[in-house]
Amino acid sequence: MTADWLLGIDFGTSNTAAAHSGATSGVVETLALSHTSNVMSSAVFVDTPDRIAVGDVALNSAERNPASFIPSPKRLVGQQSVINVNGYSLPAYVLIGAVLRSVLGRAAAAHGGQPPAHLVLTHPEAWSPIQVQVLRDAAAQAGADPHRITTISEPRAAAQHYSRTHAVDPGARIAVFDFGGGTLDVAVLAATGHGTFDVIAARGDNGLGGKNFDALIRRWVDGQLESRNPPLLAYLRRAPVGIRQNLDDSIRRAKELLSEAPSATITVAGEGFHETLQITRDEFDELIDAPLDRAVHLTRAALADAGIAPGQLTALYLTGGTSRIPLVHQKLAPLGKIATLDDPKTVVAQGSLTALVASQQTATGPQYAQTQIRPSIPGAADLLPSSPTPAAPASGKRTKILAAVAAVVVVAAAAVLGIVLTSGGDETPGNAAAVSSTTSQPDQVPTTGTTLAVTEEEVLAGLPTQLTSDFAECKKNGFTENDGVELRCVLKDDGATVVGTTDDGVSMFVSLDLKEAKKDVLKKRQLYGQDEGDELVENTDRTAAADIDVQSGDYVYVTYANNVTGVRASIHGLDSAESAKTFLRRAGLVN
Repeated sequence: MTADWLLGIDFGTSNTAAAHSGATSGVVETLALSHTSNVMSSAVFVDTPDRIAVGDVALNSAERNPASFIPSPKRLVGQQSVINVNGYSLPAYVLIGAVLRSVLGRAAAAHGGQPPAHLVLTHPEAWSPIQVQVLRDAAAQAGADPHRITTISEPRAAAQHYSRTHAVDPGARIAVFDFGGGTLDVAVLAATGHGTFDVIAARGDNGLGGKNFDALIRRWVDGQLESRNPPLLAYLRRAPVGIRQNLDDSIRRAKELLSEAPSATITVAGEGFHETLQITRDEFDELIDAPLDRAVHLTRAALADAGIAPGQLTALYLTGGTSRIPLVHQKLAPLGKIATLDDPKTVVAQGSLTALVASQQTATGPQYAQTQIRPSIPGAADLLPSSPTPAAPASGKRTKILAAVAAVVVVAAAAVLGIVLTSGGDETPGNAAAVSSTTSQPDQVPTTGTTLAVTEEEVLAGLPTQLTSDFAECKKNGFTENDGVELRCVLKDDGATVVGTTDDGVSMFVSLDLKEAKKDVLKKRQLYGQDEGDELVENTDRTAAADIDVQSGDYVYVTYANNVTGVRASIHGLDSAESAKTFLRRAGLVN
């Protein structure tokens, strides 16, 4: 057994996974985190600040005191700096540190009690440096040496794992579809000439994951019991937490079995009742069909952001436990060549070490503090320092410094991008600046004064009235990158904006997020002309832009953004590029 070894930890929303290796051998292996599984629950149970249970122990303790139980501490990072639980106010890093301490202890036990020579932590691509610092602080809280910690984004780690067994040429594009228990993240990456990957587009939905499917099966169970055993259904609604957890476990096992078998059974028992229900894969597929359409929409949007049409990817790499579901593969197949490897729950942890080893082979040491904040838009990379020093745990002063540095980088990048993204046409840098700072807009587009809509009402208030008057229904679909609300709206077939533009009906996903809308408008101009068949439509003032993409099978996909009102939309169901232009004008989105 070697004295020096490496550890990678993928701290997930629902589950945590880890991988370890010998530094000299370079062999990367999954680390077992329990007697029966390679993953552990990320849940925590706080008795006192010094007594925090994690994993299965936390799950089993939840019934004893629900106020002490936090099922997904990762969701709290960035939402609030202090978490109130069981009468205590604790920093988020303390809760996460308890999970990491458990992993570090199990890993060290596999290496004769020796700590890792280096620790790699993974995080979502969208996390800010401040959020990443919380993860670093948690690892330091757990006993890791702050100077031996590096971080890498989850899609980069997954891409590195994929490249272990698949040759990826420089410039090749792959997409990582990370479908976990609580979230869905899609990223498009470009391979560099140095064995690394740059993220060129990323989208996520923090409200879509395997637990949504568990809830849909539970609703199906309730429907079955309503006709077969109403007293048992009534009991379940007031049953102790332990009884409900047993049902949840049976549902989860059935869901996982349906990825391998045509049917599965669910056991429901309590207060002298016992029912065995059988659910088929076809029934399950029907339950999850609509949420998976959301997942496909998110993936299409990420590809559109990257300027990639379906079929142009080298691979669409599926990770996360929920990606095992056969219907996921079927729905995504038209977008690219599907790739899977190993246990999808652990590939991110394994890839984090592959990336670390690669960095040691091409540089003097790990450089992942650099990659975690590298911008995905061409032209801004040169603004960042090439090799930041790994950070120690942040004090309040250091946190403020990090925020200030990040703000300077973002402002400087924006100044450069205002020139870079509009070059190549007939505009001068001065004109580009004038375009980006204009305040005029079409008369028919309202201005609500809201830069980020967080309610359904705020989104609708920011849309043109001729569009909203044609909505048949709108439902909350998810969240924007900045936690604004995204709606899915279906339009009336006989509405004034729709008539003559489609035979199948029009629907759209819409939000109001000024920060992202400004980026979208610039990106649409930058990427225009790279894909055959795309058409860029802008309003007179050039404050709004729509990308009309006619894809295979005459599928028309329209994305829209306005850098004054903040409106962002993707529109589906239109017949042709001309129909799309007609709809955009009638809806008051362009003039």
